[in-house]
Parts: sequence; structure tokens; C-alpha cells
Amino acid sequence: MTGKLLLYLLTLCPACSLISGPSLDNDSHRPYKKRFAVKRISKRDGIICQLNMQYQFNTTTGVICCSSCNPGSVAINIGCTKTYPITKCKNCIEGKEYMDKFNHKTKCLRCNDCDKEHGLEVETNCTANQNVKCKCRPGFFCNSPPCQHCDPCDTCENGTVLEKCTETQNTKCQRREHVPWYKWALPILFVILVAVPVIFIICKRMRNNRRTYRIPPGDKNNETEPMYPDIDLTPCIPDIAEEMKLEQVMKFVRKLGVSPVCIDAVKNNNNNDVTEQKIKLLECWYQETGRKGAFKTLITTLDKLDLRATADKIQQKINPEA
Repeated sequence: MTGKLLLYLLTLCPACSLISGPSLDNDSHRPYKKRFAVKRISKRDGIICQLNMQYQFNTTTGVICCSSCNPGSVAINIGCTKTYPITKCKNCIEGKEYMDKFNHKTKCLRCNDCDKEHGLEVETNCTANQNVKCKCRPGFFCNSPPCQHCDPCDTCENGTVLEKCTETQNTKCQRREHVPWYKWALPILFVILVAVPVIFIICKRMRNNRRTYRIPPGDKNNETEPMYPDIDLTPCIPDIAEEMKLEQVMKFVRKLGVSPVCIDAVKNNNNNDVTEQKIKLLECWYQETGRKGAFKTLITTLDKLDLRATADKIQQKINPEA
């Protein structure tokens, strides 16, 4: 009987442990719940300042919210009191300093400089609440803002401008294609090969035209060689001398091989009379040559000496019917 009672008590112990377990667990969670409740209370009692318009300032009695300084000013001293939660501020120096946001700093920011050496110029001047705004000078550009410096625009020296340079874009040029030398050399060579023969033919014809004389009317058999009558030039020598200068007469007689002795004698005997020298020199030539073919020799020789105009005048005087 006693053994059965002990066995019954042993079977009841696990059940007792199971019953007591949950109660212990509940007691162990009580401190956690208590701590959680305290934390929520402290968060609910915390101070939250207005964004940008205020800032937190720690004092010996706790944290208070002080007013921020407006743009264009900074704090004289950081902090405030609970009874007077306003920060004392001072204005930035216009044109030299600025502050562009609500703050509780004690120093203003220094205005930037638009450096001309970097291709910049002022777009908007610096004020107490705004920094200076720079832009690219004419002839400069910047394609990667914010621009600390601007690059000079390209010039289309060897091409055509497609798009002009702007503040944000460089000049766009249409590049000229490089032409191989043979593409322009061959046309020039072709022109030269064609032009040279043409010029030669033209010059030859012009030279022949200069040597062409008037052909007597009705004479169609002598188109290339004009007829020169045998004229007695003795009475015509003064007229011939009148149409020629002394140096032309000298060239003429020397061209035809007149004796130097005769030439020197004429010069010495008529040293101060140019007209007489011309007449005597022509007489020397005519005496040595004779009448036959003298007129033809006169005209053709003057032509060879590039005295075509003189030859025409003499021909008109001596033989006006030609």
C-alpha cells in the first residue's frame, strides 16, 4: 500500500513542474515589460526643434530650442535662454560675405571671384544672402557644370561653322576633307599640256601677222610673199631718215654690213648734225647695195629689227599704192 502511494506521488511531480513553469516565465517577463514602458515615456517627453528654423542647445538644466539666424546673417554667439529663445545675429557684409540658408554659424562665407583668366565673368553680383553667380565670357564655354573655369571656343580655320559656340557648347566645325595631291595635280598637268600647244600656235600666228604686208589689189598669187617694186631710193633717203632715229639708222646699217670705215667717216664729218648723219649713213648703205632690191631690203630689215611701225610709215611715203 505504501509503495503504491509513492509511485502515485512520483507521477504527480512532472505535472507539478509543468504547472509551475509558466508562472515563472510570466514573472521573468515582468521586468522587460516595465523597462519598455519607461522607454516609451522618455521618448514621448523628448524635445524636437523645428527643422531649419531652430536648433538644439544644451544647457545645465536641459535641452532648449533656439531660433536660427536668417539667410544673410550669422550668430554673434551660439545659444539662447529658455526665457529668451532667440539667437542674437549680425548681418553679413554686402558684396564681400554671404550666408544663403538658416544657420547658427558665427562666420559668414566669403564671396567667390569670377576669374577672367579662367574665362569667367559676373552674371549676378554677390549679396548678403547669395553668393556671386559666374558665367562664361564671350568666346568661352563650359559643358560640365558647376563650372570653375571655362575653355576657349574653337575657331574653324580650315572649315565651315556648323554651330556657333555657346556658354555650354563648343563650336562645331565642318572639317574640310584632305584632297590627295594627285587629284589636283593631274587636272593642272592636263591644262598645261593642252594650253602650251595652243599658246604656241597663237604666238606663231601673231608673229606671222606682224610680218604680213599689204597685198596689191587683184594680186591673188602672192598671198604669202608681198611684192616690192625696185624704186630708186636716192630722192627718198631724206624722207626715210626723217622717220628714223639715229640709233635706229645705226642698227640698220650695221645689220646690213655697211663698212665701219664709212660709218666712222660720217660720224666724224657730221659730228654736230644728227639729221645729216642719218642721211649720209643711209647713202652709204644705198651706194654699197645698189638699186636692185633696195626697197625690199629696207622694209624687211626694219621688220627684223622690230621697227614695223617705222617700216609702215616709210612704205606709205615711198610706195603709197602698195
